[in-house]
Amino acid sequence: MKRFLHTRKVVYTLMCFLVLGMSSCLSNLDPIIKDRIMPDNYFKNENDARAAVTAIYSPMRGQGGIYDCYVETYLMLSNLAADDMGLRRSDLEVVEKFIWNSTTNAVTKHYSDWIKHVSRATLLMDDLQRTPMNDKRKQEFVAEVQCARGQYMFFLYDFYGTAGVVMDPAILRDPGNEVILERMPKNDFVNLIEKDLKESAAVLPERYAGPDFGRFTKGTAYAILAKLYLQEKRWNDAEQVCREILKLGYELQPSYASVFAVENEKNKEVIWAVSCLSEGGDGNTWMTHVVPPNYPLKNTLIQRWNVHSTPWRFYDKYEKGDNRLKSLIGEFKYLPAGATDSVLATRYNYEHLKNGAIPIKYPEDPKQTSEKAGNDKVIYRYSDVLLELAEAINEQNGPTPEAIGYVEQIRKRVGLPNSIPASATAGKDAFSDFILDERGRELFCEGHRRRDLIRHNKFISTAHQEGYISAQSYMVLFPLPQNILDESKGKIKQNPGY
Repeated sequence: MKRFLHTRKVVYTLMCFLVLGMSSCLSNLDPIIKDRIMPDNYFKNENDARAAVTAIYSPMRGQGGIYDCYVETYLMLSNLAADDMGLRRSDLEVVEKFIWNSTTNAVTKHYSDWIKHVSRATLLMDDLQRTPMNDKRKQEFVAEVQCARGQYMFFLYDFYGTAGVVMDPAILRDPGNEVILERMPKNDFVNLIEKDLKESAAVLPERYAGPDFGRFTKGTAYAILAKLYLQEKRWNDAEQVCREILKLGYELQPSYASVFAVENEKNKEVIWAVSCLSEGGDGNTWMTHVVPPNYPLKNTLIQRWNVHSTPWRFYDKYEKGDNRLKSLIGEFKYLPAGATDSVLATRYNYEHLKNGAIPIKYPEDPKQTSEKAGNDKVIYRYSDVLLELAEAINEQNGPTPEAIGYVEQIRKRVGLPNSIPASATAGKDAFSDFILDERGRELFCEGHRRRDLIRHNKFISTAHQEGYISAQSYMVLFPLPQNILDESKGKIKQNPGY
């Protein structure tokens, strides 16, 4: 692939467009712009630096953003390739049914985008170092951007394996030095991700208050780093990072649904979330994407597209009495048009439940007036970390009382105290399987399930159990774009199998 090379002027102009184009989904992060920010008067003080740093969040939000609920985003591809989400229409059946290839734009297009985001972050970190401002604030800004760069590289690693990225700003600023980059060796690429996340975690504050909520924190960097260590099966490193997160003051909310409720935003379980507003700008379209006709909502203005569902095979993993089933709807009563008596809609008699249950991850927003709700999109949270810590301990020492206790905290919150069967704690393998299932039940449709199944070597076998016999072992990674391979004239190698 050709290096992503921009002059300072081009990058600054892009930053300006990103900042000026940002709308209210991350309104907490928007700078006050009295006039246009032009390349020739940029980065002169802390306000200019803050505006540039704010722009790094733009690809993470809005329609088509990384965590958007529309198809072809990082979040939805992660969900649809796993067993906790399916489609009621054919938008992305190539992903759900494992029939993608190197020309399938939905799965290849992110490769080039994320490399560009890495390069932009590298340039911005360099510019921030030369900005006249308070040194402590400067280093926090640099760490914020470095955390974003680490996250983008983790995305690349998660979906594609490794990539060719440039970490030297001097090379990126030389428009005449246009070369073809080979993909990095695995260890080198993993080391880059680890370095960015460890260095940013060392500098970032534990939390931001008020209008700065939504910026990356120490907990964010640690949360991503823990996921990297887990995928690499570096169990002791994962354990230590999770323990660092435990020191930061996060805690489980009293009820499961309240974690995602609009009236309970910024709660202590949330490590990092994308801020959203229902009025103007970009909001959270989750409810609109999953709710079918006739489902009883108090807010009748919410649009209903009924695109996604949760397959029954996954739904049936839940136990009776699990309060999480209040957020994953398997049946409901409704009043048909013209009828006087309510009807119970089930998987057997209601068209919109035949494919699966309704994953109402985000409770309805009473202020929603269109497809957009104001519920913040929760990306990393404390219950995830507890289960990661339990897994890391178990992989090293088996089902210790401490590891079992972390899983027990999760189950007690949803009305299942002291209910882990003895067979699940009989040995390391049994408890590993139980933790995988519990992670699925706790984190359904949050984008973690694909990685979890891959880590436990159950990604392809699970697809086969769902009936997708086209799933092959090499499909644990997505293919690189064919046009990138063609441009490289053989220097960049495709992932095996494609």
